[in-house]
Amino acid sequence: MLCEVVQVSGRDLRICRDTMLAFMGHILESQYGEEALDVLMKWKDERTRERWRETAKSTGRSDPEYLFCLFSKEAHDFEVVRKDRKALEVKVTRCVHADTFKMLNAAHIGRKLICSGDAAVTEGFNPKIKFTRPKLLMAGDDCCHFIWELQE
Repeated sequence: MLCEVVQVSGRDLRICRDTMLAFMGHILESQYGEEALDVLMKWKDERTRERWRETAKSTGRSDPEYLFCLFSKEAHDFEVVRKDRKALEVKVTRCVHADTFKMLNAAHIGRKLICSGDAAVTEGFNPKIKFTRPKLLMAGDDCCHFIWELQE
């Protein structure tokens, strides 16, 4: 009997991964306290910084515009406010990560295991880029408002 290969979309893979992270986060938190999530977040963020240092090296890019690759139509509904070599500003009005974690009563876990990675990406990619995010869907805001600005 032949097995069928099932193709899964990037969106479905994100939902599956986020669901597992939410359940794992709830278990870690119930067994070991919130500190366990903090330890995992710090470890994950350090790995993210390392990966993005390598990305900057291998691509020869270190400008905010390159960070647009973080956004995907499969995962986000978004509007680009500014996008050039000195600044990137994007407003995300819908995010598959926020939808999934909120549905599982795990927005606090999503903030630590997903959202914290945005600052780590920036730090690893180029410490001269200032990153701010005054609004966050997982915190109950109407959007995630990402702002990256090159500080010269």
